[in-house]
Amino acid sequence: MARTTGDPAKRQKCIARIKFWRRSRVGSDITLGILKYKVVSNKSQRFQFSKINAFLRRAVRDDYRYSGSFQEAIKPVLIIAQIFALMPVRGIGSKLAEDLTFAWSSARTYYALAMMISFGITSGYIVAFMTNISFDFDSVETMVFYGSIFLISMSFLQLATRWPAIAQEWQAVETKLPPLRLGKERRSLAHHIKMITLVATTCSLVEHLLSMTSTMTYSVACPRWPGHPVDNFLYFNFATVFHFVDYSTFLGLLGKVINVLSTFAWNFNDIFVMAVSVALASRFRHLNDYMQREARSATTVDYWMQCRVNFRNLCKLCQVVDDGISTITLLCFSNNLYFICGKILKSMQTKPSASHTMYFWFSLTYLLGRTLVLSLYSSSINDESKRPLRIFRMVPREYWCDELKRFSEEVHMDTVALTGMKFFRLTRGVVISVAGTIVTYELILLQFNKEETTAFTCENA
Repeated sequence: MARTTGDPAKRQKCIARIKFWRRSRVGSDITLGILKYKVVSNKSQRFQFSKINAFLRRAVRDDYRYSGSFQEAIKPVLIIAQIFALMPVRGIGSKLAEDLTFAWSSARTYYALAMMISFGITSGYIVAFMTNISFDFDSVETMVFYGSIFLISMSFLQLATRWPAIAQEWQAVETKLPPLRLGKERRSLAHHIKMITLVATTCSLVEHLLSMTSTMTYSVACPRWPGHPVDNFLYFNFATVFHFVDYSTFLGLLGKVINVLSTFAWNFNDIFVMAVSVALASRFRHLNDYMQREARSATTVDYWMQCRVNFRNLCKLCQVVDDGISTITLLCFSNNLYFICGKILKSMQTKPSASHTMYFWFSLTYLLGRTLVLSLYSSSINDESKRPLRIFRMVPREYWCDELKRFSEEVHMDTVALTGMKFFRLTRGVVISVAGTIVTYELILLQFNKEETTAFTCENA
């Protein structure tokens, strides 16, 4: 009773405090709800701008340090691949293999699928032209070109689904190897792959510009629509397809885009195999250099056991990589050999203009050089895998052990190399075989050309 009959002033003050507390609680709940809404709405915005902020952030010293990893070295190659609608893998900018992922519901994958379908449709039109309109060497060569590009795009799409697992396997093997001590050693692989990519891409660009120049020369000399040089160029650039489809400027531009992407994808096929070959060979070379530094000194059984384990890991890695890229390797060498023989056959023909002559001889020289470099880089894996046999001869007799004997037998018996779908192994013998095939083909062509020239002279006489 005493609580209800107190001072009225105190009662009013208590009631006011209770109302204030209730209003503040309601206000806090509303404020908390607003904050939650803002957090949810801003979450997507932060996700969208995270990549932009990461790209625009100021570079720090760690961005310029090389770790020597394969994932770091192959980054520019994968970037160029995705520009040409190949290898739609996400996370290629990261230095860690765990960040690599593949998803079918990705813009990269949609882009790659769209271009692969375009290459397939183009190949279908060329096959129809070859079977119904004109079956000659030029049409067959065009069909082989676009058909191989379609197969290349399919092979890279299949490789993209397996690439995250391959990269993680590669990273696991690298972490067990002896560490790279010097900064020069850590950046050597990345610089080597960058130089291969730069030189090959530049030569490919020059070749394509010369090809465009020769097409322009033909379109000016033999215009389909006088006074429309751009339309003439676009038409002759894709004339086989426009035999079945009515020409329009949009379709002409689309055809030129397909032509550019297919040309650079054809050249990128070799770049990718060269980069992977250089990286694998560098890992074997690193282990060999490590063993060579210690070969003449006092070594233990545990030392050679660890080196043998690392060597076996590299052999298994080479097998995993070969299972992923063997189709691409086969397409590389088969395409190069076919187009080299085709260009040698055309070398007997008279060129219609100086631009055609420049394009032809540059293209042939570049193709020969690219095939030779590809063969040497690919065979270097086998060369480095056999190098331990020379290192073992440097070991003093008193430090020779059973573990070293087993190691030597494994190196001698195993053949570590990339393959073309198991049809052939990329060793130095392949270089001699390819060169012998090209020389034999050239001699046969020279003989036939001499007989035809003699026959023509006799008839005129």
